[in-house]
Amino acid sequence: MSMRSMIMTERNFSAQFLNDSNGPLCYTVYQIYTNTVPKRGRTNMEYNASATKHLFWFVETRETARLLEIHSMDQVRQIVIDENLYQQKSRARLVNEFGCIRKRLEALPDELRKMMLTADIHTGKLITFIGCMAADRLLFDLVYQVYRKKLYLGETNFTNADLNIFFKEKQEQNEKAASITDATIQKLKQVYCRYMFEAGLLTGKISEKQVVRAYIDPELGLALENNGMEQYLAALAGH
Repeated sequence: MSMRSMIMTERNFSAQFLNDSNGPLCYTVYQIYTNTVPKRGRTNMEYNASATKHLFWFVETRETARLLEIHSMDQVRQIVIDENLYQQKSRARLVNEFGCIRKRLEALPDELRKMMLTADIHTGKLITFIGCMAADRLLFDLVYQVYRKKLYLGETNFTNADLNIFFKEKQEQNEKAASITDATIQKLKQVYCRYMFEAGLLTGKISEKQVVRAYIDPELGLALENNGMEQYLAALAGH
């Protein structure tokens, strides 16, 4: 399958995910009274709602990482624009998507970026998700404080109320989070759930939502430990 075909397949799936109330959905939260900031990605740790404009972009992220093996970041940016690598309808959207993917890739250590290129699809998507987490503190907190807790306690079912509790608590604790509107929070819930579903962490339907314990390749686990990302490993493994 060509990259163009893979991109269109991924986007069609994402659109169906958001619009089909009977399709797979993945809400998960659990209330944990901690405020953990991961060691890596600390410079990106302000809460924000920029994820509402972004998709998971696994295929595009992996292709961008592949180009970075032989080109500089500026050169890759120009290739993305000149060749419309992401199959966007406008230059502005291309630039926006590249900026997001660049931020995620730059938040990952070299070892993980290289592993993304040779790993199987499941591990590649997991690394892409780790990049999302490393570039977005709110998403990291959701996974570390909620998904991790669900795994630790052996809980599989979760409700929309869990998500509401998580975001309400964040707004009470943090001024930046408090400034996010209700409509934007609703969109963030959908986006984060879609990320987690596509990464293989969640499954089910709106009426039957479930947490999935994702398989973590031993090499990926070791790479996270070697690069000071033990908290990401804990978040995904339920430690």
